[in-house]
Amino acid sequence: MSIITVAVCAVVAAVLALSLRQKNAEIAVLLTVAASVLLLFSLLSAASSVLGTVNSIVAAAQINTGYIAILFKVIGICLLTEFAANTCRDAGSSALAANITLAGKILVTVAALPLYADILNTVLSILQR
Repeated sequence: MSIITVAVCAVVAAVLALSLRQKNAEIAVLLTVAASVLLLFSLLSAASSVLGTVNSIVAAAQINTGYIAILFKVIGICLLTEFAANTCRDAGSSALAANITLAGKILVTVAALPLYADILNTVLSILQR
């Protein structure tokens, strides 16, 4: 799916939601969420090509696959956090959106803990030489 298609679909959904918001705000929020989810799922096909490219780079560079798993986990947390926070903001719940953002930051930190431990162990082994 091209960016033009994504942008047109998003603008059409936003205009429809804006016109519906005056009559039925709940339906407008549901329309926005549904359009966002549909666009997100339609873009998942592009994710497979990204995964293939990253796998070939990892194989060629002989990088630890654990690091790549952490990278994809963190990217997934960030994308889902952004989606959920934007949906909450659109529904008028900015406090909930802020809490989702905070939770995403904490979960990214937790997901990256093994990477921090490996970096610390590497630094300590270099300092002990």
